[in-house]
Amino acid sequence: MDRRSNNCHLLHVCCAPDLVISYLAGARGDIFFYNPNIHPREEYEKRLNEVLKLANLWDLNVLPTKYEPELFFEEVAGMENDPEGGKRCEACFRLRLEKSAQIAHQYNYASFSTTLTASPKKNVILINSIGISISKSTSDANVTYLPNVYRKSSSYNDAQKLIKQLGIYRQNYCGCVYSMSNSLNLRKSLVL
Repeated sequence: MDRRSNNCHLLHVCCAPDLVISYLAGARGDIFFYNPNIHPREEYEKRLNEVLKLANLWDLNVLPTKYEPELFFEEVAGMENDPEGGKRCEACFRLRLEKSAQIAHQYNYASFSTTLTASPKKNVILINSIGISISKSTSDANVTYLPNVYRKSSSYNDAQKLIKQLGIYRQNYCGCVYSMSNSLNLRKSLVL
């Protein structure tokens, strides 16, 4: 589905569970699933299909995008060994929000935001400060970032129930190969 609207909101979506949380908290707009960090490609497609399932259920517009993992690897080169939540994650957030701002600017959206702030494992202050900084930049000055904290919504617990009820796939790592490796190592240590 690709029905772009002038002067409406563009919602960057990282995954279906965070979309459910954000949607129940009141987030609306055309969906932009841009996540070059997700590894491997099968995981990317699985997450995209779950977002498309929700978009179909709620009649949401989804803008097409490409899977561009090479851009993620270029962006985080030299940060491979950084801890989860460190500079590598900051670079990843920036990459995704910059692309969202570019698309919002290109298609005349008045504002953009992200479902990244629905995750209890993400640094909301950092994400929102990156979004605000990007929206103040010269090239995208006519597109406003709308800061939010979707995980603080009173409907958070309802969202968790709905995710389970709809059978939405819940990933067990952030998305990148580095977080996947951390998750596998953690699970191995718990088994031992």
